[in-house]
Amino acid sequence: MDATPNLSLPLIAAAQAQKHVTHNEALAALDALVQLSVADRTRTLPPPNPVDGDRHIVGAAASAEWEGWDGSVALYSAGGWMRLSPRPGWLAWIADEAVLVVWNGVAWQSNGNSATPLTLGVNAVADQSSRLAVKSDEILFSHDDITPGSGSLRLTANKALPVDTASMLFKTGWSGRAEIGLAGSDGFSIKVSADGATWVEALLIDPVTGVVSLPATPGSIKVLTAEDTSGTSMPDMVYTDQVFTTTSRNDFGNAAWDGREFTVPEDGTYDFGVSLSVNGLASTTSVYLFRNGVDQVGFNEVSGVSGQNTIMSRAVMTLTAGDTVCVRMRHNAGSAQLGLTGALYSIIQV
Repeated sequence: MDATPNLSLPLIAAAQAQKHVTHNEALAALDALVQLSVADRTRTLPPPNPVDGDRHIVGAAASAEWEGWDGSVALYSAGGWMRLSPRPGWLAWIADEAVLVVWNGVAWQSNGNSATPLTLGVNAVADQSSRLAVKSDEILFSHDDITPGSGSLRLTANKALPVDTASMLFKTGWSGRAEIGLAGSDGFSIKVSADGATWVEALLIDPVTGVVSLPATPGSIKVLTAEDTSGTSMPDMVYTDQVFTTTSRNDFGNAAWDGREFTVPEDGTYDFGVSLSVNGLASTTSVYLFRNGVDQVGFNEVSGVSGQNTIMSRAVMTLTAGDTVCVRMRHNAGSAQLGLTGALYSIIQV
């Protein structure tokens, strides 16, 4: 027997010459393995300027002096690299990740014992995208009856901005089939897909009104209602797109309506109705629906008096998916005027 059974430390043979060489090699290995801490575990080439005592876990497909050392501990000692082959149960601290890992006989695996682990894999391999990875038949979350807690349990998914996503994604064979949550807006939605590429919004709940719409349900009457143009400033004698600050119902989905422009989601016939008001001096007020940035539809004009002037327009149009419609209004009161909260706008797919 020329080495110890656990750490493979070299043993001094009887009548061996230069016993100090073997002894020093064993001490160097002990110095490296006791309280094992390595700089990293992804390198595939030795660093250019190593310092005596440097330790690394060799990454996959290593080359040069580390070729064939994948997963081993590489120790720089006495001017050269020494390979230390791990045994099941060895622990190592990975300095650049601040994580403790264990050798399971095949790979180094995080055991989740670091104070703030950057990744955690439970029967799975976590990475920088999926920092928590779990493979299990069941996952249990329960209220805290040990500390004890409040008796409640709440799961939180937070996103930075309304246009970002906080959702649960369900997959088959790693291809998306359903998504529940706040997907690209603050409206709660359920989306489904047959192939993981094309998605259909099946349900949408407006975050302001709580109105539930079913954008993809065949045969249902789809309605959009919006109010309040008080945020729209209209210069004198200039046709101005009206911006509606409140949308009380939207069965067409967020992609079809931004508060100003309606984008037709599918071929069909649509009924547009609008009632607008301007509060100011006596003026001639006109309104029309502006289709595809070119056509004036449903033009109407009235001569008002001092105070609130109201004007209405309605048009039924057969449109193609992708067509756009805006509401435009003009007055000649002599100065800029603001829209009023009493403005009403409706779109019905008939």
